[in-house]
Amino acid sequence: MFDQVMPRYLPIDTYDAENPVLFINTHKELSDMAACAMHRFTVVRDLTDTLSSLNLTGISDCDLTRVTRAVHLLMREGCAILDVIQARALQREEGFKTAV
Repeated sequence: MFDQVMPRYLPIDTYDAENPVLFINTHKELSDMAACAMHRFTVVRDLTDTLSSLNLTGISDCDLTRVTRAVHLLMREGCAILDVIQARALQREEGFKTAV
């Protein structure tokens, strides 16, 4: 993705639909995208902090599956946003290199 022109709306593949439903607006401000990704990572961090302090010996498979699905979904979305931020940052850096 780094050496190509990014589409304005990039689908997030969350594996819950045959065709993508959620998209990243790649033209948004980098600070807005970073805040969106950060929010997802903060939620995951807080959830895992809570889980690490609990006694999970009695947790059911169903509950554990629900928690891991939530963590997985939030991490996929956050990483997809970071991929766009990285691609745009690299494009900006390349622009600076050619302008010099």
